[in-house]
Amino acid sequence: METITRKKIEQSCLQTIAVEMGLKSNDLNTEMNLRDDLDIVSLDAMNIIMALEDEFKIEADIETVLEMQKVSDIIDHLEIRINS
Repeated sequence: METITRKKIEQSCLQTIAVEMGLKSNDLNTEMNLRDDLDIVSLDAMNIIMALEDEFKIEADIETVLEMQKVSDIIDHLEIRINS
């Protein structure tokens, strides 16, 4: 199986968040807080994760995802799931 780079995961994550939240991906960065900076609530997080699961053909740990604070936390989790 081909390893997917962190950069690709980051780009996809930022793009997916932008689409789901009606934002521009250029306005996002990996250190943004999901709740405080992006107003992401549980339902938004579920939609974002489901879209990323479909894109990368993985299953994320939803409980873990719902506890995440920053965009980089999602990227870290996806990187482990995708490349393990």
